[in-house]
Amino acid sequence: MEFFTAHDFERWDSTYRRTLINAISGPRSLFLMGTVHPNGQPNLGLFFNVLHVGANPPMLAVLFRPLTVPRHSYDNAFRTQSCTLNLVSEAMIPQAHLASASFADGESEFDAVGLHAEYIDGFDSPAVAESPLKMGLKPIEEHAIEANQTRLVVLQVEWMQVDSECISDEGFLRLEQMQAAVANGLDGYAGMARSRRYKYAKVGEPLIQKNM
Repeated sequence: MEFFTAHDFERWDSTYRRTLINAISGPRSLFLMGTVHPNGQPNLGLFFNVLHVGANPPMLAVLFRPLTVPRHSYDNAFRTQSCTLNLVSEAMIPQAHLASASFADGESEFDAVGLHAEYIDGFDSPAVAESPLKMGLKPIEEHAIEANQTRLVVLQVEWMQVDSECISDEGFLRLEQMQAAVANGLDGYAGMARSRRYKYAKVGEPLIQKNM
């Protein structure tokens, strides 16, 4: 096995370093964030740094890159106090990747990538009609990470839309049934591998596998 130090990291080509380090955390769920400018212009951005924060009330967090250039999703979410997160399915991968491009401020990513905006229950920000799991959220706080000037934004889930067949009786979300996509690094995508579940682990007791 190769052994690398911080000195090696500094010497690597920046593209090589960015590609490798982004892949270290492994496969991650992939979401499109839908927002709208106060002038009504819809926006769509690709995110794979989405974290669970809490269940009561339901909260997630999204990591934004430094605000050294315009971040339309960030600006719109705080301007309107709303955004949506839309799970990317395998069929949506090409459009989702294209949504990561730097479109002009007045251009709709929905139109550019071939996805459709869907407005639900009067919620300001648009959802993605093609997504198998849609959530409406509002930003409630943010934390600046001083080490690299990224922003961790905490979002409270206001509503969720998903096929009831994709949720088990005990609340397990069947992502495989939704054909959910995962991201591996910056530009690698795949379907979810077959998962397995286990009952709550207790010391001294056998591990028991659960039904999906």
